Amino acid sequence: MNKSGVLDYLLGGWSTNWIATVQDGQPFTIGCTIATTSGLGCNALVTPGQDPTKRTPLSGGDDRPDQFLNPAAFANPPVATMAGQADFAPLGGAPTQVTGPPFHRLDLSFFKKIRTTERTHLEFRAEFFNLTNTPNFALPSRRNFTDTANFGKITSTRDNPNDPREIQFALKFYF
Repeated sequence: MNKSGVLDYLLGGWSTNWIATVQDGQPFTIGCTIATTSGLGCNALVTPGQDPTKRTPLSGGDDRPDQFLNPAAFANPPVATMAGQADFAPLGGAPTQVTGPPFHRLDLSFFKKIRTTERTHLEFRAEFFNLTNTPNFALPSRRNFTDTANFGKITSTRDNPNDPREIQFALKFYF
């Protein structure tokens, strides 16, 4: 074999596939912690001057799952004082005040086709699932903002539980 034939044998015949999934977080609602009306639900109010997505000093200012949201950013609306009142403040704030953690995942595969005869060939495969080994957290399960120690706590992941990086190799013979 000449030099270019060896290089072509080593470097030629490769192909790759990849799937990158990048999503924003899911919107969700923080409810009231006290009943403000009889028979109607309500949403917590976002406190002026507070950022609901701003992490507290407890969490170090990052997206750690032990306190994903700022409990100081929410307040209960006033309690209804009479039936039929024109003030709708006891119903609370708007729904979907906050957005959960984002979802990021990268799957990657490489294939090498190795010709054995005119009609047959081998295929070497290397496949990487969740290549970056990124945990994708679910929405916070603790949504009582008056419980500042546990509010915004995330207790599960969005994808399969314990979805670690997986690598697999295969060799196929085509005839």
